[in-house]
Formats: sequence, C-alpha cells, structure tokens
Amino acid sequence: MSFSDNTKEIALKILANELGIDPIEVTRYTNGYCHSVYYVKTNKDEVVLRVTSKENEKFYNGSIKWLTELNEMNILVPKILKNGHFGDYFYTLISFIHGKDLGEVYKDLTDNQKKNIIKEISTIQKKVSSLPVVEYYGYTHSDKNESFTKWIDYLKNLNLRSEKRIKQNKILNVEVCDTVTKIMNSLEGYFETVKPEPFLDDITTKNVLIFNGKLSGIVDIDEVCYGDPLFVIGLTNMALLGMEYDTKYIDYWLDEIKANDVQRKVVMFYSLLFCVDFIGEQGMRFNNDKIITYDEKKVELLKSIFNDLIKYFQ
Repeated sequence: MSFSDNTKEIALKILANELGIDPIEVTRYTNGYCHSVYYVKTNKDEVVLRVTSKENEKFYNGSIKWLTELNEMNILVPKILKNGHFGDYFYTLISFIHGKDLGEVYKDLTDNQKKNIIKEISTIQKKVSSLPVVEYYGYTHSDKNESFTKWIDYLKNLNLRSEKRIKQNKILNVEVCDTVTKIMNSLEGYFETVKPEPFLDDITTKNVLIFNGKLSGIVDIDEVCYGDPLFVIGLTNMALLGMEYDTKYIDYWLDEIKANDVQRKVVMFYSLLFCVDFIGEQGMRFNNDKIITYDEKKVELLKSIFNDLIKYFQ
C-alpha cells in the first residue's frame, strides 16, 4: 500500500490550535482506509490523533458512539480524550495503547499465546453480542446505516461490490463472483438461520494489538456489524492465508466457540468471499491518499488461495 501524507499539516494545526499540544513527534500510521491516524508524543504523554474528512463523517460519528459504549462495557478500546470539528475535518484525540497488530507479531507467538488471545477475543465478542437487538443486517455506525432484511442479501451485496471492482481493474475474470454466488446459494439454508447478532467485524490480523505476547487492546472501531459472528473468522482466515501464515489461530478460534462442521464450512465460504474482495481491491484508492498498488505476485497468490478454497465445496 502507498499513500501521500496530505493531512499532516491539518493534524499539526489541530494539535496546536484546537488541543494546545506541542508534540516532539508526530508519525502517521499507514493502515486504515477512512481516517488519517497519527501517533503523537509529547514530553509527558503518548496519544493518538485521528483526522477524518467530511466525506467520512459517518465513520467519525461511529467511532465516537462505539468507543464510548465499548468503554462502558469494560472492553479494551482507546478512551476518547477530546473530539471536535476543524475546518473541513473532524478530529478525535484518543489514548495510546502499546502493542503491534496481530499480523506483525503472529510468527513470533507461541501456540499457547494464540490460544489465550483467542479466549480474550471470544470474551470480547460475547460482550458485544449483548448490545441491543436490531431488526436489520449489516453495519451500524452512529445510527441505522444499512437495512438488509436478510443476511444473505448483505453477502450478495458484498459479492456484487467485488464484481464491480474486478470489472474495473480487469485483473481477473468476473466468473469468480459467479462461483461465489453458486456456493452462497448452496448454503442459503444456513444463512436463513442467522440472526442479526452484533459483533466486531474487523478484529482480524489488524486492529488487534499485541504487547509481550498478550492482547493489549482493540483499535479502529467505527462500526458494529449485525449478522453472523463467523464472518470475522472467515476474514481473519483469509488475511492469514494472504500473508502466507499458518492458520492455527483460526483452528483455536473455531475450537473455542465449539463450531460444528457446518459452521466450519461456512467460515471457508466467508474466506472465499473475502478472497474475491481482496482481488477486487487491487489498484484501488481509499481515503483520497491511500492506494493498494497492483502486485502481480499477490494476485497470483490470491488466485491460488481461491482455487484451494473452492475445493471445500466440490
């Protein structure tokens, strides 16, 4: 991924004019698509500043809502120190949590450490599942943002987005999306049983911070998804496959929730769905200044993963 840091000047003005902070270090994190996020160090403290453009206002509102609510549930997320509006941007100053993304340290973790992290992740998801019940499927930022009446409709919409992107980047034949649709339809009976259960959808190989082999916090929460909590396991599995790591973490996760054979098969389907999604992202621009550069080697790997995943359904 590449990006041009065109918001640092704004971030520095916010720190000086809005927050009265004189930093000794301001460094941008390179992950994240909807915010420009900066590590800020002062003589006394370490904090994080998130800068959000007007077009991504719903994600700003979502982060305020969910960070507040999840803190009240004693979930390990950053605390909001101050937030507001500056010119055409929104800003959120949050507490700093030590640690690196799971994907950055995964190879150094022992099996027991992976198991312990999964136990904590499962506990967090159980807490999130206690949020108020809704009657729709999809994402909620600060209020009802999506209104799918069936879980499978949400999945079809995601596959349609991938199809549009693949047509645009012309990297792969869109017939892969037809294959996903056929497998999806074969699992329709399962999808009909899915209730709109709330869960954190993006605590995968990123946004899960690890410090000294232990979970230290969950970051970058702008929304809560309502649907099948297995969805995030499939995404995490695909992320690990894409990094060419082992997937023991997924095995431990499925064992922790006592997943049956059907659920394990569904996780493979979600992995397939995201495999096509990853292919569709090649060459895309996000947040105005972030581009997922086309990587031929990566595309070939994704094609290989796709072919391996469809074997589960043949």
